[in-house]
Amino acid sequence: MARGGMVGGLKKVRQKYEIPSEGEIYDFAHRLFRAVQLSSECSIVCLIYIERLMEVAKVPLLANTWRPIVMCGLLLASKVWQDLSSWNIEFATVYPQYSLEAIHRLEVKFLRMVKWDLYISSTLYAKYYFALRALISKKDFRQRYNRMVGGIDSVQASEAQKIEARSTLVKEEALLQLSRSM
Repeated sequence: MARGGMVGGLKKVRQKYEIPSEGEIYDFAHRLFRAVQLSSECSIVCLIYIERLMEVAKVPLLANTWRPIVMCGLLLASKVWQDLSSWNIEFATVYPQYSLEAIHRLEVKFLRMVKWDLYISSTLYAKYYFALRALISKKDFRQRYNRMVGGIDSVQASEAQKIEARSTLVKEEALLQLSRSM
């Protein structure tokens, strides 16, 4: 672009995203667990949902997408697992960089991409639980995980069945709402 003896150009500035450190990920999740009082089981349910998103919708976790994906996974995990689930406004309060409307849109998009499949069988939950327990035996993992989620209670079959029942209920409600909107 030339103007009055000056030559200049417009160049798109690309924002560079760095791969997050372990501490960054920890701080992001810990802040949410502490503020919204999420149970440790939500971290397992969140992991299942994120892996489901990656498998079903082929969505990769990237340096610029991991925060909203983890936040949305925890939001859905809270709504499915906890008796007193979190509200979107609570998440917007913890992370003001995400507006309430943006969180709502992200939640709907996440649900569509996993085809509204929030069902978690007790077998699947147990598989993830024991895989994570194996990680705990590694150096210092237990202390960092306990600090993040506030302790680990032993999971009994009845707790896994509660998750299965809650996720079935959420799936049925979501399918009912989806059928009404069509």
